[in-house]
Amino acid sequence: MQHSSWPDGLPPPGNQRFEKLESVSPWFEVYLVSEGTFALLEPSHYEEVISYLILGSERGILFDTGMGIANIQDEVARLTGVPVVVVNSHCHYDHVGDNYRYAEVWAFDHDGEIARIERGKTRDECQHYVEPETYTELPEGFDPAEYEIRPAEITKRLQHLDTIDLGGRTLTVHHTPGHSPGSICLLDSQDNLFFTGDAFYPGMMYCHFEDSDFDVYQRSMAYMVGLLPGVSHLCPAHNEAFVPKEALERVQAAFSLIEAGLAPDALDEGARVFRFEGFGLMLP
Repeated sequence: MQHSSWPDGLPPPGNQRFEKLESVSPWFEVYLVSEGTFALLEPSHYEEVISYLILGSERGILFDTGMGIANIQDEVARLTGVPVVVVNSHCHYDHVGDNYRYAEVWAFDHDGEIARIERGKTRDECQHYVEPETYTELPEGFDPAEYEIRPAEITKRLQHLDTIDLGGRTLTVHHTPGHSPGSICLLDSQDNLFFTGDAFYPGMMYCHFEDSDFDVYQRSMAYMVGLLPGVSHLCPAHNEAFVPKEALERVQAAFSLIEAGLAPDALDEGARVFRFEGFGLMLP
């Protein structure tokens, strides 16, 4: 993946429409997406991770906890006083970094993914995530040599089509494997927002990992497109916090071209890379 050009496009167009709120740490940018919905961005790292705080009258869900480079719990505490439960979109390091700060952490019922979250990652395993070319500026006091993903216990295993009652607002869990086997999305009944995790985001989507599966990913994409009548906008986990829902249909069409052998590709670091307008896909 090319890291050098990402800062030039900040902030992405989909984020400029929102009210930007004051953050505790300069590592985060916090945006009000809609009433009771906040996007917590980490734009100083090339991953441009986005976590979401989704609030009801009785509790909130923090959909992913980011990279763990700065304290996301401080940001959440500034925004709400209701109890907050973490829900992980999947097990990858950039979405579980601050899990350990929370007593309640939920994830999809997949043994392999839960094991990875509960194990964490050592400092040696994490060093390539914080090489100098991967960020523009780190928060004061953060030492890249000390970076690790701490273990965190999963306290509840989620199932496909589980509902999460926040008080006057309900989220439905949708299992959308492909990028990883335990990937999930959340559909919000209040604002019809579709929080897609890494199943979709504008940028280079990854399906080249050992546990990724293109055929499964393609089926998940078709399933997600089938949910679009009940969706107003997409809220992905990278790059832009508010994307027109029609983007999913374009991705589905691109997947079909790849399956048919009609999409040009190029090799990048040993992987096949397919580039389309606004997104791409990396395969083994």
